[in-house]
Amino acid sequence: MSGSALLINPWIYDFAAFDMWAFPLGLLYLSSILKNAGWEAHYIDCANRRHPTLRDKIPKEKLFHQGRYYDVRVEKPKALHFVPRHYKRYGISEEAFVQDLLNIKTPDVILVTSRMTYWYPGVKRAIKILRQCFPGTPIILGGIYATLCPDHARNVCKPDHVFAGEAETHIGELINEITGIPCKTDFPAGDRASLDILPLPDYESLPDTTALPLETSRGCPYHCSYCASRKLIPRYRRKSPERIADEIQYAVEQLKTEDFAFYDDALLFEPEKHFEKIADEIARRGIRARFHTPNGVFANEITPKIAEAMKAMGFHTIRISLETASVKRLSEMNRAILPSHFKEAVKNLRSAGFASTEIGAYIMAGLPNQTKEETREAIDFVIECGAIPHIAEYSPIPETKEWRRAVETSIKDIANEPLYHNNSVYYLINRNFDINILDELKHYLQERIRGMRNAPSFVKPEV
Repeated sequence: MSGSALLINPWIYDFAAFDMWAFPLGLLYLSSILKNAGWEAHYIDCANRRHPTLRDKIPKEKLFHQGRYYDVRVEKPKALHFVPRHYKRYGISEEAFVQDLLNIKTPDVILVTSRMTYWYPGVKRAIKILRQCFPGTPIILGGIYATLCPDHARNVCKPDHVFAGEAETHIGELINEITGIPCKTDFPAGDRASLDILPLPDYESLPDTTALPLETSRGCPYHCSYCASRKLIPRYRRKSPERIADEIQYAVEQLKTEDFAFYDDALLFEPEKHFEKIADEIARRGIRARFHTPNGVFANEITPKIAEAMKAMGFHTIRISLETASVKRLSEMNRAILPSHFKEAVKNLRSAGFASTEIGAYIMAGLPNQTKEETREAIDFVIECGAIPHIAEYSPIPETKEWRRAVETSIKDIANEPLYHNNSVYYLINRNFDINILDELKHYLQERIRGMRNAPSFVKPEV
């Protein structure tokens, strides 16, 4: 006897959203695991910008298969009425979602994932519709929001079960317990921490595989005060280089994948044990593809050897997590990676042949007690080093050190309302920041970048 499962990636509800290789990777792993256990698995992505109903509405795709979501304006939640922007739902229509649900038989269990804590309105709405279409089917909610805000998820979104943390090696037992239907996943006892035991994500269920997510490790060995990585994934571990190369080779040869986005939190950590071996294996097999690091990498790990390996491997989008040029702030954030490391990293990347526009730096704005002068100094520093700054408005994340500071300096109850975690909202309720400061910083950033692009020494990337 086997069962059937429905896997749902809910809509994004926000003031802004852009598909920079965003995939529900955990859900795709679960789909493969269930299929390997003999179950039927149906996957529906409410944020799918390639849905058949959007064929004539999809905005033109950007470079490297990134793109804008289809969106419609929706009513703002009461908690966000003070925000002077339009609130939108990003993804397919509710009618298209319902029709997709009606095209499948009633499942035995529904698995819903969640991403940003402040995107929970999409989770709530999806679960409500699922209840209407399949009233007797148990719903399990997992993912980032469910892990960081389990009580809120339980009380507001009202799934039957909330699962916190990594679900892959537990999903069989959980489904068996909830449905009474056997779901044997055959994970070896005592080996639940190994990533190599996981199957290839169910890429075939995606509407398009020209760009795919890639995970070579999980967790992070660092303890940055603003990051919840250790809460989400307590243990840092890696896949084997051979397994990673197998996944890439399969996707390139069988799925015609052209671009890969690394989802790692610490891709280059201890490179001699991991990344160097991956790069060597890719070169040995003659695999050609483009690679990107939207999550950001750490500057202290980009040695001349690593920079050359990244160039040879085919990297085109490199984002470095700088955060700030203030040594004092970096120390407060538990970061041992200094501006001097960033300067050296950019030098190494440029020497390896990367253009300035391929090297970006994430810098924070709106941290509790952070001044606009600090962010301006970081913008100047990044440009002087020869890279492109990207302002990342601070988003307070539960279970972090900065979270406690954010709660103390906010004029709204961010502890009980995840909508206030939104980086498009928090700067408006931070006592030390406001919309005028952010607008000033963005204008300053654009002026500095414009000046950089007009400089005689500016080099454009090769695509």
